[in-house]
Amino acid sequence: MQPPSWTSPPQPDSAFLDLRDYAGVLRRRKKLVGLIALIAVGCAIAWTAVQPRVYSATAEVLVRPPILAAGDTASNQTLNIENERQIAMSVPVATIAAEAMGGGVSPRAMIGATDVTVAKDADVLQVRFSDADSRLAARGSNAVAQAYLTYKTQQARATIDAKVAVLKERLGALAGTKGSSASIALLNQQLAQVQSTTLDAGEVLAAAEVPGSPSSPNLPMNVALALFAGLFVGVIAAFARERMDDHLHGRADLEGTIGAPVMTMIPTVPGWRDRGETHLVTLESPRSPAAEAYRTLRTSMFVAAAERGIKTVMVVSALAGEGKSTTAANLAVTLAQADKKVVLVSADLRRPRVHEFFGLAGDRGLSEVLEGDRRAWESLRSGRIDNLWVMSSGKVSDHPTELLQSRDMQELIAEQREVVDFIVIDCPPVLAVADALVLAPLVDCVLYVADATATPRGAVVQARAQLDQVGARVLGAVLNNVDAGANGYAYYGAQYGYDAAAPVAIGDTWSADGKAGWIGSRLEPLRRRSAS
Repeated sequence: MQPPSWTSPPQPDSAFLDLRDYAGVLRRRKKLVGLIALIAVGCAIAWTAVQPRVYSATAEVLVRPPILAAGDTASNQTLNIENERQIAMSVPVATIAAEAMGGGVSPRAMIGATDVTVAKDADVLQVRFSDADSRLAARGSNAVAQAYLTYKTQQARATIDAKVAVLKERLGALAGTKGSSASIALLNQQLAQVQSTTLDAGEVLAAAEVPGSPSSPNLPMNVALALFAGLFVGVIAAFARERMDDHLHGRADLEGTIGAPVMTMIPTVPGWRDRGETHLVTLESPRSPAAEAYRTLRTSMFVAAAERGIKTVMVVSALAGEGKSTTAANLAVTLAQADKKVVLVSADLRRPRVHEFFGLAGDRGLSEVLEGDRRAWESLRSGRIDNLWVMSSGKVSDHPTELLQSRDMQELIAEQREVVDFIVIDCPPVLAVADALVLAPLVDCVLYVADATATPRGAVVQARAQLDQVGARVLGAVLNNVDAGANGYAYYGAQYGYDAAAPVAIGDTWSADGKAGWIGSRLEPLRRRSAS
């Protein structure tokens, strides 16, 4: 098992990371959220346009106990406003209102068009009536309000009439039995009081007026509700889509997936969109954010070299086209610019590209060395980039895996370790062929490269599993092709304001004879000593 220091990236505060991740999901899926919200609003507008117009009018009724002075029956009469609301929407009230409306309106239709609410902290009923005709809406509201008062008055009158009948019956009974004059006088007094009762069920405080605009459909409210619902559904869809999406999403995602720290994030260089072209941004645009990111990677390599004695670095990726060759070439340049002696080896013997970054021919290189046709120093190219030697892959081999796991490859790496500070090896993709896996045990560490826009998360997991099987020591990862606008927190330097620098003509910096004098003078004695 590898030491924890090789595989445990520093963990940021979890709460902050969660909030940042959530915000990142919404930022990446903002088009989806916006589209769903727009569709919802459009549907709301279309639905509103086809709905019939409905007008509503409201009358307000002040409610009182209908019997105000009825002797012993009126003094302490209480009022339940909720009961009154139910009465206002009852069939008897609707029947009275329908008769007042005329035109054959049924009581049930009146009830269906009526809505009665209670005003806050007041014995006031708000009678709302709705109809397709604005004038009928006002008439209906006033009719229901008046019908409620009429019904309450009729009920009170019936109560009084019933009491009068009872008192008269008792008087008649006493008169026929020669009752005492005192009892008859008392009953006559009660009868007089009941007959003098005043009835007042309430009054209409505000009559309904003809509405000037429809109450339904309510376009602003429908649009607001649709927008809220659309955003809600859009957010859910965004997180569901994110859950199903297998692509990497940022630094934290790569660190958690590969199980190693991201040592740098390389921003996309504007104008360099063609993956078939080769660019050395550290030479062509040395003051760009991308060049600064490679120098950050160089600094991390220096720390690792000091702490762990690292000299040989294998640069790999899970799939083709993720930027591993670009990373290897630019890393080698930055190391050489820091006055370190560096050998860049192209170990991709199937689809080599490293030589193209430096404008070199690929006719001689690693294949010839491993097959015994050339000595190592004869395949190294040196030029006006001080301290950097490049060994291209040479001819495309028919059996590259066997060459890379041969003893000659082990000796080549061992010999070069004796004379240079760093050896950077560019390898084929891990999941495509076995070449990188046979080289992994021969190097000090592995630098993993992933593309921020194209690398599947599952490919990273599978690549890491295969590297672990052969005992590879994954030093860290590089997240390539990052959109600096969407991940601006990683590129504060992009706003620093560098002046543009003149580009370097890469193809003119390399000598034509192929003699790497300094390194050859040191490798040749090693070769002779090994042979003896």
